[in-house]
Amino acid sequence: MTIRIEIVDESIIHIEKELVGIAKYEIPDYVTILDPQDVDWSMVEHNDQLAIITNKVRVIVKSDGTIEYQDSKGETLLAETRALSYIKPDAQVGNRVSQAFEAGDEALYGLGQFQSGIMNWKNVPVRLQQYNQEIAIPFLVSTKGYGIYWHNYSLTDVNEPQNEISFGALGTVNGAEDDHVVPEDGEKENVAAYAIKKNVDKNIRETIFTPTQTGEYTFEVLSDHNGRMRGEVNLSIDGDDIVNYSTIWMPRRYAGKKYLEAGKSYKVVFQNTGAKIPGRVFYNEPDYNKTVFSSSQGNRVDYYVVQGENPAEVIAQYQKLTGKAPLFPKSAYGFWQCRERYHNQKELLENAHEMRKRKIPFDNIVQDWFYWPKGTKGPEWDRKKYPNPKAMVDELKDLNLKLMVSVWPEVKNTKLEEKYELAKIESSNYVDIYDPEIRERFYRMLSDSMFHLGVNSIWLDGTEPEGVTNSKVNTAIGPYERVQNPYSLEVTRAMYEGRRKEFPNERVFNLTRSAYAGQQRYGATSWSGDVEASWEQFSEQIAAGLNFTMAGIPYWTHDIGGFFRDSKSINATYDSQYTNSEYIELLTRWFQFGTFSPVFRIHGYVSETEIWRYSQEFEEMARKFIDLRYQLMPYIYSEAWKVTNESHLLMSPLVYYFPEDKNTWGIKDQLFFGESMMVSFVTEYKQRTKDVYLPEGDWYNFWTNEKVKGNVTMTVEAPFNSTPIFIKAGSIIPMGPKIQYATQETDEPTCIKIYPGKDASYTLYFDDSESYDYENGVFAELLISYSESDKSVKIEKGRGNYVDFQGNPMPLMMELVGSDKEHQVFFKGKGIEFNF
Repeated sequence: MTIRIEIVDESIIHIEKELVGIAKYEIPDYVTILDPQDVDWSMVEHNDQLAIITNKVRVIVKSDGTIEYQDSKGETLLAETRALSYIKPDAQVGNRVSQAFEAGDEALYGLGQFQSGIMNWKNVPVRLQQYNQEIAIPFLVSTKGYGIYWHNYSLTDVNEPQNEISFGALGTVNGAEDDHVVPEDGEKENVAAYAIKKNVDKNIRETIFTPTQTGEYTFEVLSDHNGRMRGEVNLSIDGDDIVNYSTIWMPRRYAGKKYLEAGKSYKVVFQNTGAKIPGRVFYNEPDYNKTVFSSSQGNRVDYYVVQGENPAEVIAQYQKLTGKAPLFPKSAYGFWQCRERYHNQKELLENAHEMRKRKIPFDNIVQDWFYWPKGTKGPEWDRKKYPNPKAMVDELKDLNLKLMVSVWPEVKNTKLEEKYELAKIESSNYVDIYDPEIRERFYRMLSDSMFHLGVNSIWLDGTEPEGVTNSKVNTAIGPYERVQNPYSLEVTRAMYEGRRKEFPNERVFNLTRSAYAGQQRYGATSWSGDVEASWEQFSEQIAAGLNFTMAGIPYWTHDIGGFFRDSKSINATYDSQYTNSEYIELLTRWFQFGTFSPVFRIHGYVSETEIWRYSQEFEEMARKFIDLRYQLMPYIYSEAWKVTNESHLLMSPLVYYFPEDKNTWGIKDQLFFGESMMVSFVTEYKQRTKDVYLPEGDWYNFWTNEKVKGNVTMTVEAPFNSTPIFIKAGSIIPMGPKIQYATQETDEPTCIKIYPGKDASYTLYFDDSESYDYENGVFAELLISYSESDKSVKIEKGRGNYVDFQGNPMPLMMELVGSDKEHQVFFKGKGIEFNF
């Protein structure tokens, strides 16, 4: 074996291992963009090992070929192990390359977006394969101060389970034809066409499992992967659901975990309704204690180790390797009005005007699918439904609104295919985005039909891509199975590079259903797919989003209220979303979560999602939280600047800031929104209080200004129209007045809320909200600092000259939270100091 060690930077090490004499194939590097830097390093040989040392990390190569990584103090961060590590380039069954690492006293995050509700991936088996609702990103972050990026684009298993539960009988799979529900309008692409009645044969099997060890067992269920759309997948142990899926768009594998006692007999029930195979149940035992990456394709082990003092530093270094996230236009951080769907130009405009008439703040409205001519699929307007799309866009612009339109990388439109010479991946309708010329022509098609009419952004749906079911087919660069996971990355690349070149003064914003490592640099936000409206799946969205951002991609969103909402939208749980009290409460709690997500967007299948269509109580709550989102716009936009400038996260789990506090490791119903706001969410019906964990330090209740000591779990009031929010002592939160859209000008002062108890500082950020001029220094920063010792405040000009403070003095209302003290000032460009 040949081991190649590349020092990319003092904190980033690249490892490649190859078997001597094995022919290798090359694939473009789609992910990493950092060339090896000129850093100081040394090499020391000692007995049977070799040490490569930078200022940040030590790479210890041992005589058996395994590698250990240490920090600058000599403490072990990570170490390879020979068990489950291999290269089998000609393997016909199983994975071909695998690298295992010893797992220590740590928690692990990232890997993308999954619907299991699991926060900490240590020892958990995860299949990295793109699906609707699931996003594969092979990057993992540890509380110990390192990250691993696994550089392989094929189907990949993390912690592939080593044991299987056997069932006495395989069961009988129902062979009856699926009973499809055909939409009334005959639109065969409609999701309803895939809805099927429950199979008569439930395919339920049982067994008794007696563990040999006490501890947390992790499970993985293998179900069908060939055309399966619906049918319950359930694994229960003594009545507790370990895996429970019942939505449309089933992935192939499902993960779960449970604490079991050695010697105790447990009843295991496995239901795999609707599958074309019986399914299998695998598990790892509590002493697994490894982190293993293994991939179906490849002839070499290829990975990067990224070192940092904490998760924030690790992710920042990883973005140095793979690219930072650019700023979105300011309007993208506002409210997105979206539904499936507006049926014509008249309906869309009527609702846009009605939103403005009712004074519901929003910045964006979305046109979902079927705007194209009947019988086709592709970015072309049906002029019977949309007689003048340019006039429609112009009318929206007059309302200070932007339009996003959904487009697939899938084209079923002979005229467009021929006009733009769009080659497809074999046996599919998905464009071969791996071909650089196809990428350019795909962008050109969208630009001609959308951007040239004034459309502002594209909703890139189906970018997994869901329609390539045969992994053996070819692409422009070789077999699809070698490069299947980064398809979405290349779609967003086509849109970002094309639009930046053609419209250099307009920031790119695209929404996409899939993602991959490095996608953050292409101006895209991912959403969690077509999830179902249920309390369980709502709660799963929080963990799904937090692990997605911990995978290094800071922008993420979800369908507020769920995509499948009631009996009219293939969800039998609720009769009518507009009148069912339980659904309205679920929508309420989901809306509160959406307010504190990076992108704030409502959506629903066969739904009219405008907030006035539900109960008066819901509308009042929604108005309150939309207003709060816009009042927080100075804070949100300044935090977004940190995302771009410093590789921070806008939404993060508590462990991001408190990795040494083990109480935070499994928390999946609280998050940080920006650096200072911690928000908790109610995820149960009729719950009106919430247990909230406050890490070490002092905290302020955002609603009451009550100050409480941290390092405690406390019960907090959570009425229907509220959710618990706490602010760290030593924080500064800028809040603006109520506005109708993100860039609305106002003479009212910005309120600077100072939460005392510790020294505090904050950088308030300004630019033109729309162009990339900030990359050339065209922005302004306002520096605000607070000293706890004498309650003094200093305001001074930071970098940039975008704002003429002297010609346009900025009114600021300074507030010391917890006191009655306020102080109004007008900043004119020169430093201001005062004491409360």
